[in-house]
Amino acid sequence: MGARAMGIVREWRAEFALRRTWVCFTVFFAIFLYAMLWRFTYPNIDGSSEKIADLSFICSYYTGETIPVPDVWFYPYPSTQYYSFQHYAAALMGRLLVIPAGTAYNIAFCLLIALGGSAFAGAVFLVARKAWVRALLVVGFIVGGTGMTLFVHLTDRHVSPWTSMRFIGSAPMDKAPVGTWLKAYQDKFAHMELPGEPFSYSIQLGDYHAPLSGYYLMGVCAMAVLLWSRLRLRRYAVVAGCTLTWTLLANPWVLPLQGIGIAAWLAASGRDWRRLIPSVALGAAVVWLAAWVYLSVFTASAAGYNTSLRMVAWSQHTPPLEFLLFMLPSIGLIALGFASGSPVGRRLAGLWLMLLLFSEYFYVKDIYGGVYERFNTTLKWWPWVAAGTLMTLGPVVLEKTGRRWVRVAGLLLCLYPCFYAFDLWVPMRNGSKDSLGKIEGTYYLTRDEFPRLMLGRLKVEKPGVVVERPDTQGGFVNSSVIALFAGQRMWLGWFGHEGLWRAYREDIHRRHEQLFRLYGGQMPDAGKWLVAQGIDYVLWYRDGDTPELWEAVNRTIGPGYVWCDILTYPENGRRVGFWKRVPGARP
Repeated sequence: MGARAMGIVREWRAEFALRRTWVCFTVFFAIFLYAMLWRFTYPNIDGSSEKIADLSFICSYYTGETIPVPDVWFYPYPSTQYYSFQHYAAALMGRLLVIPAGTAYNIAFCLLIALGGSAFAGAVFLVARKAWVRALLVVGFIVGGTGMTLFVHLTDRHVSPWTSMRFIGSAPMDKAPVGTWLKAYQDKFAHMELPGEPFSYSIQLGDYHAPLSGYYLMGVCAMAVLLWSRLRLRRYAVVAGCTLTWTLLANPWVLPLQGIGIAAWLAASGRDWRRLIPSVALGAAVVWLAAWVYLSVFTASAAGYNTSLRMVAWSQHTPPLEFLLFMLPSIGLIALGFASGSPVGRRLAGLWLMLLLFSEYFYVKDIYGGVYERFNTTLKWWPWVAAGTLMTLGPVVLEKTGRRWVRVAGLLLCLYPCFYAFDLWVPMRNGSKDSLGKIEGTYYLTRDEFPRLMLGRLKVEKPGVVVERPDTQGGFVNSSVIALFAGQRMWLGWFGHEGLWRAYREDIHRRHEQLFRLYGGQMPDAGKWLVAQGIDYVLWYRDGDTPELWEAVNRTIGPGYVWCDILTYPENGRRVGFWKRVPGARP
């Protein structure tokens, strides 16, 4: 037993020796630096997208409490409503490095991008032998767009990275003659919002979204399958099984696709399937048991969403021409895989054709409906399928076929999405650089006096529960965030998102209404209500916080809270500060 164990150790040391992994680290750091270029240039964690919502999950884990951790956006309830494993990882990294939550967000984002890109590259490098093929495929993944990449410039007058990603359903198509013609074609079908957010767009956007983990797990699974086929070592089959449960942890949206892919591999393995199934099952079980505390909480919560896999209604299918245009590189590579003359190419083409058709005929029924019925499914499934097609069929059609026309056509299909780099370069060049290098992500707040003063003071206050003037919008606003950066908890964050995550519970909307009453000075005995709700700080710094309203609110709060003045302008009476709960105050 000792000799066998030592042999395994020697094998692992040889496999992961530094001289054999320097290329992996080089690719990893190159992709990390590219992602950091975006986050260093535009580091703000603001309400332009879902960055603040993602930050709230990281801040929840920053508390270091036992899972389920408290929801820092919805006191006093626990955070059980989201597949937030990668947010847990970001918070763990931040706490170990003793860095602010915003800094942890931006660094963790770059690390996750680098992991996804290097896993993709690892699978490509195991198959492709030519350096230019490897480079082209990796670049296509990192900066490549959809099939609309160049075509969208013929259909829309104003093109941004968002335009081609949200083309089906949202693009104006206002450029004659191609755009107006395609718009007339689209109007013949039921209006559906069918986006596809590629990896490259996610890097530019900067949202720490769970789908980013899905690309990493796809690459790890592909590498495990390739290494098992070469070396027939059981540990690689175990790793492939691990990615199944790991997907449930990090990005369950693509679990059906990951499961179909692994099942197809087992079915295509001939007699080896008897050896593979126990190993795959072992890998899935190991991750499940290791993460049982986490999974037991979140799977029970997810069961309340009533999500299910359903067939797409005939009226909700994608218009055929738009489907062809949007997924053109993937469809083209699948066709070339069948025409490659390679048995491996044909099998891979069959797999990705099956997954592509699966994404068109099935969807995950979630809380959305109407024109957004398939929104989340296509948003996450189509880019995953496109990335997998490029990763596996790209090397085959560029290197593994003797048919020259297949190689030339494959080259064009792999080059075409790379022109999306131009659409990415325009906002990189033209965007405001005022927050350059301010990696904590707070500059959009601290450049203004009142938010800067409030943030600085809250950071040194005892951790507690905070309220601030609410917005009419349910999300995508620069609010409910100062408390997060300061290490405090919110009684209510973005009520639209909390409602979405918690099946639109009525008390969430009720909380929003109560905050309007409080900040309008319309809540008698507000102090008693605040104490009963466990609220420690009532912030006063936003544009709507006028001197007249301050007088009204101050009259209702009562003796249980004391006003802490940070700054008052005598000439106009504008104040920044907060009411602080008096120790021992009771309702």
